[in-house]
Amino acid sequence: MKIQDYGQDVVLLNEEMLSERAKMSGNLIGACNKLLKRAKEIDNINLLGYSYYYVADAYYLLSTDYRKFNTNLLKAIEYLQTCGDNEHLARCYNLLGIDALNHGNPELALDFFLSGLKYCEAIDKNSSIPGFLKFNIGQIYYDNGEIKQALGYIRSAYRDIRKNKKDSLYYRNLLYCYCFQADCYIILDKKDSVEKCLQGIEQLEQADGVNLDLFQDLPVLDIKMRGYHYLGEMELYEKYSDMLSYQLQNNKFPLDSMEDIYVVCRFFMKVGRYGEVKRIIKNSERSLKELNIPNLAKGHAKLRIEFYEKMKETKEKNQALLDYYNASLEQEKESIVNYKFFMNIRNRLSSIEKENIMLIKQAETDPLTGLGNRYGLNKYADKAFEEAYAGQYSLAVEILDVDNFKLYNDTYGHQVGDLCLKKISEIISNLCTVRKTVHAYRYGGDEFVLIYENMNDEEIMECATSLRDQVASLKFDNRRYPSGPVVTISQGIRNSVPGETNKLWDYMYAADNALYDVKEHKKGEVVLLHKAIISQKSLDEAQHS
Repeated sequence: MKIQDYGQDVVLLNEEMLSERAKMSGNLIGACNKLLKRAKEIDNINLLGYSYYYVADAYYLLSTDYRKFNTNLLKAIEYLQTCGDNEHLARCYNLLGIDALNHGNPELALDFFLSGLKYCEAIDKNSSIPGFLKFNIGQIYYDNGEIKQALGYIRSAYRDIRKNKKDSLYYRNLLYCYCFQADCYIILDKKDSVEKCLQGIEQLEQADGVNLDLFQDLPVLDIKMRGYHYLGEMELYEKYSDMLSYQLQNNKFPLDSMEDIYVVCRFFMKVGRYGEVKRIIKNSERSLKELNIPNLAKGHAKLRIEFYEKMKETKEKNQALLDYYNASLEQEKESIVNYKFFMNIRNRLSSIEKENIMLIKQAETDPLTGLGNRYGLNKYADKAFEEAYAGQYSLAVEILDVDNFKLYNDTYGHQVGDLCLKKISEIISNLCTVRKTVHAYRYGGDEFVLIYENMNDEEIMECATSLRDQVASLKFDNRRYPSGPVVTISQGIRNSVPGETNKLWDYMYAADNALYDVKEHKKGEVVLLHKAIISQKSLDEAQHS
């Protein structure tokens, strides 16, 4: 979708929203809601889907209000699925996957991320969205201890994210890629690589236009702290660990920060900073209560068990064990609810997708013959020519015209004439079923177009003459004119490897000229050419049947 199409007021609201998003401002949710309000006034499904997505995204990024995140995301998906906005659908699947991860369901999360990547196949190749999805797939591998596989995904994510510098979170996403890679390299004990990642973070901090607040984010301070500790640069380690410790003891945190907090606490326990861990555990309980997600509460209880075990504080440890048990029970109950919830999403999406496929098929299909129509032909031909040029293989275009059809139709009436076209179409359709590299379309009236992919002259002529002979065997003669013309088909074909600039029209021009030659001299024949321009020489070189 193009925001510019909705008027200057929408453009300005969108710019405000993206600006607040780039700054991760506390005004972001309000800016998103203003855009959504305008979308409702306009009542346009594309803009509604777009606006609902960014409202959901804002609640995910900044808030602990899980219900509002969820409600807006579902509305976004329904609108986006209806209007076919694959770019933002892929973004929605990314958020669904993250949501499933937060609820302790990595298998379902992986399914959502892979579905998102499938939608990415139909969007701009320079989009950074595949990078987000690969980043999160890498997280699943990381959590399962498969660090090398995780690193492969995060490197690929980094390359995708670099493609779109206009994304409002471009620097944030690059920054997180550096952090994730550094984390993997620490585990793999690759000091040089850790150092390069930290240098990358420092260089990014000097970039023009970057929001310096990003470098105060929890994951960034965490990896700087652990990275410099790993490299033995203790002064820098102390600097970032103190900054991080202050944040964790005093701030509230959104949904996606809880797992990072647990990582930091375990590191602090490892280096003996127990007093800070105790205060962080206490502070993080505020966010947990507001989020009310059993999987995160279970992780918090597990951390407390480990901590109080080290501290030899039996009473607190026993309470943590009880909390872990209760959170596990709640997670079991929630997993059933979540299963139904996510299956409901799946079913609703599947239903909308099937309906959209049906509508697209109707739009691309000729209602009389069941073959593709002109719209379907143009859509398919663009792809076919692009792939044939890239693969440097032959592509043929045939124009097939029904001879003497007007007389037959005038004699017997339109119903019988339509039946004649249906019978011919059935023969053409059967050929396409048998030969998967042949695609057929009704071009209009009694004219059809066939595309042959990666077939030599002999194979094409075999198919074309078979069509001609099968139509002739139907014996569409005209009883009112026993000595008059019989319904047959004439066929003109061009077959060659497309050039870079060749399109459907170039080939149809040559095929039409060949067909004209057939109609002028002897109807019911097939002529196959290799060049665009009809001349005596090209006709002499052509194949006839």
